[in-house]
Amino acid sequence: MKNHRLFSLLTVGLVFLLFGWSDGHAQLKIRYVNSQRILSEYPEAQQIQKQLDDLRATYEKEYNEMLQRYENLVKEIENQSLLLSPEKKAEKEKEAQDLAIQIEQYRYEKLGPQGELYKKNMELTQPLYDKIDQIIQRVGDEEDYDYILDVVQGVVLFAKPQYDITNRIIEELTKGN
Repeated sequence: MKNHRLFSLLTVGLVFLLFGWSDGHAQLKIRYVNSQRILSEYPEAQQIQKQLDDLRATYEKEYNEMLQRYENLVKEIENQSLLLSPEKKAEKEKEAQDLAIQIEQYRYEKLGPQGELYKKNMELTQPLYDKIDQIIQRVGDEEDYDYILDVVQGVVLFAKPQYDITNRIIEELTKGN
């Protein structure tokens, strides 16, 4: 973490040195945003997050129900072990094994790194991120800023509150393009 902050400090310092002195000591216009705050306060982002949370809850409920069925089946096999014929016991064990495979497959397909939840997240959030980027670009061009930094990315180690343009970006997003 310290190395990351040191690297960030050096990078920001180098940017100020290279660009600040290259134009005859022209003053840079630098502002920053808090992307996390934009996502937490912007209604469209909140709606998307709710959709994703609801979808995750649905998948997790189904997954947990499958796990419960598996656990019940395993307990049933253990409790009836002495009463079941070897064929019936093998049949039940095969059923439990198949269910375990089904559970793992479900988890991977729905909640895994390339699963349906991930794909839905990308489908819903990418247009939002593109919209936010367009607004930031437009505000940067209109206000003639040299840089707009994101404090969430850890690049800014110190910034005066008057340079925070997060409210402006949220207002622009809320107004629409």
